[in-house]
Amino acid sequence: MSVVATSVIILFALIFLGFFLGKGKVVKQDSIPDLSNLVLKVTMPVTVFCSIVDQQGESNLSMAWQMIVGVIIFHGIAFVITFIATKLMRVPQNEEGVWLFSGMLTNNGFMGLPLALAVFGTQGMFLMAMGNVISNLIIFSVGLKLITMRYPIKNKISLRQMLLNNINIAVVLGFIFLLLHIPVPDVLDQLLTYLANITSGLSMLVVGLSLSRLAFKDVFSEAKMFVLPVVKLLIIPLVIIFLFWLIPVPIDPAVKSVLILTAALPSASVQSMFAEQYGTNTAAASRAVFLTTLFSVVTVPLLMMLAL
Repeated sequence: MSVVATSVIILFALIFLGFFLGKGKVVKQDSIPDLSNLVLKVTMPVTVFCSIVDQQGESNLSMAWQMIVGVIIFHGIAFVITFIATKLMRVPQNEEGVWLFSGMLTNNGFMGLPLALAVFGTQGMFLMAMGNVISNLIIFSVGLKLITMRYPIKNKISLRQMLLNNINIAVVLGFIFLLLHIPVPDVLDQLLTYLANITSGLSMLVVGLSLSRLAFKDVFSEAKMFVLPVVKLLIIPLVIIFLFWLIPVPIDPAVKSVLILTAALPSASVQSMFAEQYGTNTAAASRAVFLTTLFSVVTVPLLMMLAL
């Protein structure tokens, strides 16, 4: 219990550090996208590859399938709960898509992978990577439709965007090495290990740096938006925890733990990029990402301690 709490608190302390480094202009705003690309396109795929190659035995393949099915079910439950919340709160039509996207899709790529690695080790990151494959498919299909909902946009969903991202490629390569028992040369293994060790700390710093670009007065200007973090960070994960307790599903404890972590994570930050790209509700998307990430600093450690 103390190990879980300590790991999560340390990583979220790095978010605060990144936030203050950004606000204090110690790290320039222009360099944030480059640091983000370094994590998403280099160190995180390497870490995912290493986490898969380190797995042994058929039990891990069974857990991978459990994780994939579990993530699909989780997204469905989260969507239904958020849809009900939007109707009860009478969310404006031009914000409905942001609410639904935020409630259904979590930041299990940028934050989930390093958190799973820190809390549950390489096995946890392996399972989170499996869930991330499904999340990517949903983000670039259903998620994109939600962000552009109620707007006169005829967008085309790119199959390449859905499948050919660095994380998914790392998953495929990792399974090839794992299933064919291909050894990784020592020199290459050490190089990959050095790169993988950067991921957790740097990714949390980048989250904080990204948050530092938003002005507080703009984020906290709409009172109704404060309900979204309650739904996303408390109601949905508590429902998932309750369902695990209520329905004794024969699921591996490691999978159950990573699924609970997935449910507890803040909204996927890619929605801000979608809103920017298609000229939709960028203000609501930024508020949703900021608020859910900000309050997750408190809720994620508490929920993980409660669940575990």
